[in-house]
Amino acid sequence: MTSSARLTPTELALWHQFKLVGERVNAAVERDILAASDLTGAEFGVLTRLVDLGDGSLRQGELATSMRWNKSRLSHQITRMEKRDLVTRSSEDASAVTVSITDGGRRALKPARPAHAESIREHLTERLSADQRATLASVFESLLAE
Repeated sequence: MTSSARLTPTELALWHQFKLVGERVNAAVERDILAASDLTGAEFGVLTRLVDLGDGSLRQGELATSMRWNKSRLSHQITRMEKRDLVTRSSEDASAVTVSITDGGRRALKPARPAHAESIREHLTERLSADQRATLASVFESLLAE
């Protein structure tokens, strides 16, 4: 890593473009999910993980890890979602809390999934050529490599 105290104008421009693209696409996808299902992006994230990773239920710690959230943030989110009858929380013992999707959560998720897919296509994948998508995937793979 270079030791320059400041980013060059090129580095700074790249950083700002990277952030702006991510924020813009995420905001559009979240807006489309909300319009289709009345679910926020966070609620959609929780519900899809419960269904996809846990067949409807996950331990709260596993859910937090999959969301890359701390336990406190997830706990507050789950409390809000319980009030909307999207999930329930149960304790098997003092150390294991399980979060489960409710029938209301499944009903809300049903229109959200196709809206999510269509929005990603509209705001990201269909705006790029096949070559650009492959290049971007390669770049992201490099950036995510540890």
